[in-house]
Amino acid sequence: MPSFKKFGVLLAVFALSAIGAGSASAAQFTASATGNLTGKATATQVFTFNGGQVKCSNAHTTGTIKSVATAEQTVEVKYSACTGFGFIVAPFTAQYNFTANGEVHIENTITIIPQGAGCTITIAPQPVGKVGYSTSGTKLILIPNVSGIVYTSTKGLCGSSGGNGTYTGTNEWERIGGGSLTFDP
Repeated sequence: MPSFKKFGVLLAVFALSAIGAGSASAAQFTASATGNLTGKATATQVFTFNGGQVKCSNAHTTGTIKSVATAEQTVEVKYSACTGFGFIVAPFTAQYNFTANGEVHIENTITIIPQGAGCTITIAPQPVGKVGYSTSGTKLILIPNVSGIVYTSTKGLCGSSGGNGTYTGTNEWERIGGGSLTFDP
């Protein structure tokens, strides 16, 4: 009979362990309240293509916080003060869906136009590389090191089309009106 008691205790320990493992939380974005967010570039935003790089000093982010705890956040980013291929690049807008596991989904067609270069680069909606996240006080920090962006180029100074596009450039987001917006791994 003592071996049945040991078996029962062992079974109870396994059951409690399974409950604990099942309740472990996945990575998520956490906000102090729903509302709106704003963000900005804290480093130069760099897109790299076969023909060269497009560098933007400004990246203004806006979005709506729909839940205080979520695994994804959709935002719109307006890039400006950009240069590329030896020319000024017209401001352009991207809509992204960021997931807490680091995946990024481009949700609109992005058109990059170096003014006077006679070429354009177009990025269609697609899932792309990975983004890292951290928290600094009440702000969410995005650390993109995205690769494998598929794009179409009209050639010329913009180079050929490819699937080797990259994107880097640290950003910070914060909740409008105060409070916090953080990343919980």
